[in-house]
Amino acid sequence: RILKQLQLIQNSASKAITGKYKHDHLDDDLKKLHWLNIRQRIVFKLSLLAYKALNGLAPQYLQDMFRFCHHGHTLKLIVPSSLTKYGSRSFSVIGPKIFNNLPLNITTSISLQAFKNSLKTYLFNLTDNDLEKLYH
Repeated sequence: RILKQLQLIQNSASKAITGKYKHDHLDDDLKKLHWLNIRQRIVFKLSLLAYKALNGLAPQYLQDMFRFCHHGHTLKLIVPSSLTKYGSRSFSVIGPKIFNNLPLNITTSISLQAFKNSLKTYLFNLTDNDLEKLYH
């Protein structure tokens, strides 16, 4: 419910910037403005925070949340178990889930800017269904 309200606010802001009226159709205004929708933006921010924590660019308490395990030749983040609905929404749980589900070429980006660029491009091209799969 809150996400829907935030999306309506973002849509209104994009209409104001593009000069559309309240009842005009949104079309691809968000893409024209190079804006991610609210759900994509949440994934972007969580992924960015995880990347910064893994690369020593975040505060120590965030860096300490992550542990690695080996899956074949790749390193994956350990996703801690959670017994509650709210615990499963915490950054220490959802951060590793989302990060592990991103393509390898994004998670192994050599710089913060490269990570941001490739992640934003990836998220722009995802369907809503594919975006939901990142959480599982």
